[in-house]
Amino acid sequence: MATKKILVTISGVLLVLNARASETGMSSAYSFGGACASQGVWTQTALASTQELRRITLQLRDDPNCKALGTAVQTAVASLEDQVKAISDTPQRASRLSQLPNEISALRNFLVSSPDMKNQVLQLMMNRSIESATLGAQVQQGASSMSTSMSDFTTRLQRGANTGLQLTNQVIDSIPQLEQCLTDESSLAFGNYIAAAVKVVSSFASSGEAGSGSGLATTISKITGVMRDAKYAKVLKKLNQQEFTASMACLMEVTTDSYCHNRDGMSLFQKGMEDVRVRNESEGKITSTNPFAGYYVLNTHVPNVTKWLQKIQIGVDPKLPTDAEFQNKILQEVTEFYKGVKVLLGDYNTAAITIKSMPTLLAKQNAVLKLINQIETSMNGGSRFGETKTNFFTMSRTPVTIPFDLIGMPTPDQVLGKTFPKLTYDEWLQANMATLPMFQDPVVLAETIGNNMKQIVQEANISAIEYFNKWYIVDKSALVNESMIDINYTVKDSLVAINQYLENFKERSAQYNGDASILPAVVDTQLRIGKILSAYSKVEDQGKSLSQGKDLSTMAPEQIDEMAATYEALVNTVYAEFNVMLSRSGFLANRMVNFVYQDYILLVKNKVNFSEYQQELFVSTGMAAFDKMLQTYNGNPAHIQNDLNMGLRINLGNIEALEALLKNNVIAAVADLRQVENGSKEGRLSRYNRVLQDMVDDKEVSPMHSIFSVLPKSLYYWYKNSDRYTNQDSGSGPQSEFNDARYVRSQMCVQGLAFVNQTGLKALCQDAVLKSPIPGADVEKYNVSYSRELVRHLDSFDNSDHMRRSLNRSSRICAFRDFNRRNMVLFMTLGKTN
Repeated sequence: MATKKILVTISGVLLVLNARASETGMSSAYSFGGACASQGVWTQTALASTQELRRITLQLRDDPNCKALGTAVQTAVASLEDQVKAISDTPQRASRLSQLPNEISALRNFLVSSPDMKNQVLQLMMNRSIESATLGAQVQQGASSMSTSMSDFTTRLQRGANTGLQLTNQVIDSIPQLEQCLTDESSLAFGNYIAAAVKVVSSFASSGEAGSGSGLATTISKITGVMRDAKYAKVLKKLNQQEFTASMACLMEVTTDSYCHNRDGMSLFQKGMEDVRVRNESEGKITSTNPFAGYYVLNTHVPNVTKWLQKIQIGVDPKLPTDAEFQNKILQEVTEFYKGVKVLLGDYNTAAITIKSMPTLLAKQNAVLKLINQIETSMNGGSRFGETKTNFFTMSRTPVTIPFDLIGMPTPDQVLGKTFPKLTYDEWLQANMATLPMFQDPVVLAETIGNNMKQIVQEANISAIEYFNKWYIVDKSALVNESMIDINYTVKDSLVAINQYLENFKERSAQYNGDASILPAVVDTQLRIGKILSAYSKVEDQGKSLSQGKDLSTMAPEQIDEMAATYEALVNTVYAEFNVMLSRSGFLANRMVNFVYQDYILLVKNKVNFSEYQQELFVSTGMAAFDKMLQTYNGNPAHIQNDLNMGLRINLGNIEALEALLKNNVIAAVADLRQVENGSKEGRLSRYNRVLQDMVDDKEVSPMHSIFSVLPKSLYYWYKNSDRYTNQDSGSGPQSEFNDARYVRSQMCVQGLAFVNQTGLKALCQDAVLKSPIPGADVEKYNVSYSRELVRHLDSFDNSDHMRRSLNRSSRICAFRDFNRRNMVLFMTLGKTN
């Protein structure tokens, strides 16, 4: 219970952190892994904390208090530079002002010579006059204020000193705010101040002309900015590193899992094609030792029967509007009957409960009379059964006898009109209720009424089926013949196969001590199928009697009617046994799904004819593996094979693309984890030795090379694969007491087995072993060793060289998935006996 509370709390924190990170855009470019089975709530919580740390780091870096001095200085400098620029622009304005009178005069002369352009010329003259007046005011103001004092170098220096004092005052004003900054040193702030001062002095000294002073100030400002941002960049790099490692592991897991699931599908498909040989078995029977027979039945025989039941249900297509109206009328009448039966059963159950709660005998007796009246009214054409003109209750019962049939007694002569005075049923019951024995216990009588009512409903149901078949399905013989025509399996063949499978299922259930509670339903299904097969036999026997050269012209009308009745009896039997009116076409299918699932579970638990690979697959995935098998047979086997092979090819291409994209980064992460695991950093010499070893593995140099002879080539190789040998600076702290760095290194080494080229990983992963979390687990079976998996299947002499390399490739790709699956199977089967 405590663990559950902890997980709930962590999940809540995780949701909050993830939401916070999403809102603030804290997810980095290195977070791309997605959802992985091996990265659950703990990993996601840690990654959410990483994103939160990134947000805090950026918040500290952008603290307004730490930027107070820079902001104040930049504002002052911008204002002073605007003044200098204005002063520097004065000569240009004066020059432009002296040109405007000449332009206006030229426009005036042009107006005299070209009166047809009067409007355009006047507009230009007005614009030049306005410009002249504006520039005149600006030049006069500049000349009277600043230009004179800036005319010589001494005055410029004096102005710079005064401005520097103004700047210093603004700096002093920002010091209280700067004191609130906890993350920056005062030297950085002082550097910003120096840069600003240099820039101000250089601006006034040059009066806006290009000079080196302003460039020097910008350089000083950038250097101090870099000094300030360097530590934040280092923190952000560390956080990105954590996300990148988790994302790479997750992406490798997702990509390889896709291939492994595809491989599972192909294995199931091929095993099914090999083992399901029902047509070739003796007399078409399904052997009890075939573990895949159930899903073959469920995908071949059950749909065959179901499709025929759908044709029985919907009847023949109408050819004319009148045909459609007639069929709809029949369908509506039958539908209203079944809807009314549901309401009738609901009314009865409510009344039975009410009768039990009545306080006195008389009250209970009156409630029973009311119940009888309610049922009789409904069965004799009440509103409960709609406005249909066909009453299926009175097809097998006389309306006047229904009340007494419910009670379970003969109908009195006075009610039948044989003696006088004639009474209605309710009058007679009220007059004789006190002396009738059954009315002395109204609760028991109510139960008797319920049982008798269900019997009457069953008889009415048979009448409804006969009515529906007679008028809705006109040509029963065509429907029956259709069930006997198929190039593969007829409906009768499928029923025989299903019945045989159920018989084998009973035998297996007894042999392996299966759950016997499902067997009554199995037997009931067999009995229903047996009745239908018996009806088929009667049709077949009738056909045999007519195929013996009998003179058909001498057949009596009764014999012809008997042939039609045999077909009709078969259709009626199917309707009744498979409950077509209520369950539609799903009665048999729903039952068979439960039977086959139960059979499948029984076979898996007892490892009947399953390989170790199949056993692990079925136990770990549960019904999902069985559903996948069902999907593989939902179509043309050739199409399924094409689809599976195309999927395998694409998945292998994806793994190769992933190798080209991330292999060097995976190697760098593994090397970093090994540093943490060993508790010491990898020196440059050790890293260079790795470079040389990788060059040997890639056959770039000979194993007997001289260091000096390959130095230029090795430096180029190092440069070309620089992201493989980068120093990630994982920190000086040791791993946890649970050896987390060792485990994650082993995991990434095992996942890296999916790469075709193992150069770079071999030297770092030779000792990597992914260990089972379950104490006492068989090391060879449940642990995964990188070095052992690297050569798996390669030393087998049972296959060709090509097949050995293919098996080795698939085994390496699925090594991490199989490790997880084997340990889950071990955990799920702990303490269980076969």
